[in-house]
Amino acid sequence: MSDQSGVTYYTISEAEFFVGTVLLLNSLRVTGNQGKLVVLDVGLTSDQRALLEQHADVVDIPVKIANTPGSMKPFPYLLDASGTAVVIDSDIVVTGPLDDAIDLAEQGRIVATPAWVEAARNRWFAEWEPTLQLRAPLRREEWAHIGFVLLDLDRWPDLLERWWELNELLPTDQAFQDNQPFNGADADTFNALLMSEIPRDALALMPAGYEAFGGDVEIEDAETLHCTLEGAPTRLLHYPDSPKPWQHRGWLRAGATDYAKVMRRLAFAADVPLRLEPADLPVWVRPGLRGRLALAALTAANSAIGFVSHHLSEPRRNSLRDWRRKLVGRRQRDHSIPEATTP
Repeated sequence: MSDQSGVTYYTISEAEFFVGTVLLLNSLRVTGNQGKLVVLDVGLTSDQRALLEQHADVVDIPVKIANTPGSMKPFPYLLDASGTAVVIDSDIVVTGPLDDAIDLAEQGRIVATPAWVEAARNRWFAEWEPTLQLRAPLRREEWAHIGFVLLDLDRWPDLLERWWELNELLPTDQAFQDNQPFNGADADTFNALLMSEIPRDALALMPAGYEAFGGDVEIEDAETLHCTLEGAPTRLLHYPDSPKPWQHRGWLRAGATDYAKVMRRLAFAADVPLRLEPADLPVWVRPGLRGRLALAALTAANSAIGFVSHHLSEPRRNSLRDWRRKLVGRRQRDHSIPEATTP
């Protein structure tokens, strides 16, 4: 591992994301990524905040964006941040050293990860330019994810502030609406910035599979967090959308019952900096015989649903997907990927 003394990880959390934030923190430490973690509190309980403050800097900021908490991702600029900033979602688990991405950022590149699906990579709307008051013509280039963004703030001192300004211009009526120019919210503003005011050769996209959706990967070793996608190692295991796999109905998410092994390891193992109480997670994630039995039953149920879905026609598969979403009471989604392309 390289020296990460100049690296700071920035994430946003609220009460429902507390478990995910703890998993993120613990995964960073288990994988040897020792940079400081800064958490923006947008709704943690006092007990949750007190626990996180033992291992991270938990901050408030006086300025808010009227859209969603996720739109405040550029908040480090309000803290006079310096050095290498890693803006990372609190529903991500880090599964290995991030030295390669950090090295690119320290060389002056803006680092992100490619979209998982082709439709998202081609995302582009002419409306971005006038609505966001871009200062340069909008180019057609590949759309990237923003669940994991790195940059050297000494080399790009104004980028986060500019991203914040664009987020304040987002049309609020398009949030969560399919097939709208801004339903990708802060992901769209960041990409619009990269496709206009930022030279394209400044962007470094990590290899496909570096960041992967949790339901797509193979968990090779829960103890070391080693995961692969089509045989290649991943570095970021991401669960966008809701419910989160650590929530009570999260077992219905694709791959969530496999992911339970990772959650259990990061929540309760003796070597993690912040251990959770069993009551903080649903029974099927908890250690012990009861937890293992519950997980086995839900794994079988989830596998059966997946098997049936795989053999249905497309219309019936969509109906089953809608039923699952209704069953889990899916709340408004995260903004890491547009609705039309969410796995």
